[in-house]
Amino acid sequence: MTRPKYELVADELSRRAGDLAAHDALPSERELMQQLGVSRMTVRRAIEQLVRRGLVYQVQGSGTFVADPAVVTKTLRLTSFTEDMEQRGLTPTTTVRSTGSTGASAEIARRLGIEPGEEVFVLERLRLADGTPMALERVHLPALGIDWASVDPGTSLYAQMAAEGWTVERAAQTIEAVNLDRETAHALDQAVGAAALRVTRVTYTEAGRPVEHAMTIYRGDRYGYDLVISRDAG
Repeated sequence: MTRPKYELVADELSRRAGDLAAHDALPSERELMQQLGVSRMTVRRAIEQLVRRGLVYQVQGSGTFVADPAVVTKTLRLTSFTEDMEQRGLTPTTTVRSTGSTGASAEIARRLGIEPGEEVFVLERLRLADGTPMALERVHLPALGIDWASVDPGTSLYAQMAAEGWTVERAAQTIEAVNLDRETAHALDQAVGAAALRVTRVTYTEAGRPVEHAMTIYRGDRYGYDLVISRDAG
């Protein structure tokens, strides 16, 4: 089967990126169109593929740059940790620290649209890539008619939820800079007080039903977020 042209262009750009240093710029879209003899749309689709794979990143108004392989650059596209790592050619693994059910606090209940004290499943797990600790997360899940005790906590929850008819479509999240306390630093193999990112997320189905509340601490030296923002006219 003939591969789409944008995939062939993505392969060529990946090869070129491999010859450059982290944060070096790739040629502009116009230059790539001329060099490779393809349309702007083909170039853009190829670059989008490399962005999803974490090989390059884009800066609005400046261009496309080679990503630092030591840092996982995440966009605001809703993906699981497993998907993020596999797209970058890394092997994701999980260490489950604790599981169990409890009554929802007032804040968790408000976020999940349930009554305070209603039973939620709580999962705490350490996420690793190629054996390196990357993130520590604590997830609260409403009942949803799912036997959470039988779910495999070592793999993607989103994939397993989709198999049960609960497909996540969007999320609201807050990203904050924090310093690691002793327990979290030990789990992430970092120094106490090291910089980290705390991401608090509520995930929703297409119908707007909240199905997950997650608080994740990411290592500051291995994770970054790419945000594209614009200034309204006026």
